[in-house]
Amino acid sequence: ILKEAAVRRDLKNLSPLLAGNLAKSIFTGQSYGGSLYNQILGRIRTEGQVNDIRAGIVKACMKRKARKLGDIKKEALFTVSLNEQNCSKGYLLGRLFAVLEKAQQDVTQNLNASIKDRYFGAASATPQSVFPVLIKLSQHHMAKSNYGSFRDREIQKILEKLESFPAHLNLEEQGNFILGYYHQKQVFYKPSEEKTMEEEK
Repeated sequence: ILKEAAVRRDLKNLSPLLAGNLAKSIFTGQSYGGSLYNQILGRIRTEGQVNDIRAGIVKACMKRKARKLGDIKKEALFTVSLNEQNCSKGYLLGRLFAVLEKAQQDVTQNLNASIKDRYFGAASATPQSVFPVLIKLSQHHMAKSNYGSFRDREIQKILEKLESFPAHLNLEEQGNFILGYYHQKQVFYKPSEEKTMEEEK
């Protein structure tokens, strides 16, 4: 966990206080605190890498915070896999980014720089400045893809739940963005996806 929060995954780049606070939180059930959460968000924004450990840390921090506040409804939103009932702007935008990335991957292999490499950090913090560009770009990708109509329906389904692209996402919504992105990506890895797309076509 601590390595995922450290620059270059080197514990020498991490404050010893963070390790102590994390251990205390685990043993006492207290909140994980903002330091771990902020460190993980920072690494994800900088590197654009969301793995299972990082997603799990983000979810754990948000879930425990909601539990400590007695917000049972919010706590229930932080599920293990894709939650289509989670309509927070951050979560929906994270899902949308994952679909737009997949639309690019459907037609372009071995990219030097994908939309994740170029836009992930900005999309998770200032979506209004990024998503109109990405959606326009996705039309070009989907026009060349065998799965274009399927991806387009996925995009429209998410957009129907979004009133607009917010200028900024606060730290909580950035966490939701990461979870939405990770959960949607996991759906694409299911072996049944190709069969489902063929049936939809």
